[in-house]
Amino acid sequence: MNKIIFKNWAFRFMIWIIIINIIVFYLTINYVNFPGVENNTDSTLLYLEVISIVLMFLALAFIIMSMIRKEKRNYQFWIAIVGIFVLGIIPLILNFI
Repeated sequence: MNKIIFKNWAFRFMIWIIIINIIVFYLTINYVNFPGVENNTDSTLLYLEVISIVLMFLALAFIIMSMIRKEKRNYQFWIAIVGIFVLGIIPLILNFI
């Protein structure tokens, strides 16, 4: 457990969350829900959102572990912090307003 660099993993999770959000955006733009048209875009969007939420919680947990272990703070740490704030906390707050 001493060799795990938590900020590095949080940064990687943040990159995957950004990629998933781009895919969700593309699928949402091209979503067609006409009668008689069969597609499973809605279930795909649901699965991608669940994966994104799980990755967000993992990134948050790894950033907290990085703070506890007092790892050196570099661009990976700060990009993960900003990503968690922009992609996780702000949408959560706006959802309740």
